[in-house]
Amino acid sequence: MTKNLYLFFLSTVLLLGFQSSIEKRLYTLNRDLMCPVCDGLILEQSQAAPALEMKEEIKKMVIQGMSDKEIKEHFVQKFGTEILANPPKKGFDILVWLTPLVFSFFGIVFLYRYIFS
Repeated sequence: MTKNLYLFFLSTVLLLGFQSSIEKRLYTLNRDLMCPVCDGLILEQSQAAPALEMKEEIKKMVIQGMSDKEIKEHFVQKFGTEILANPPKKGFDILVWLTPLVFSFFGIVFLYRYIFS
């Protein structure tokens, strides 16, 4: 009797841990992908029909055992890199990330020279 009770609790804990990890993956994936029809909303925020369909498709892919990278690549092939909430920083996109840093650096140098000269 004690052994059966122990096995029951152990299996319950393992099942809840597995479910929790799936929910965390779904939450992360829904935050990493954009809604295909909403401007500026991630899947987690959107309640549009295409976004809900994408969420269900993601859930099925996770249950099938696909990795996060494979799921993201599937949607990039389907919608393009615009579907990613954090697109890869290469090509022209890296210029958008570096420009504020360069102007900030020159602004600090200008202020330093203006104040201390």
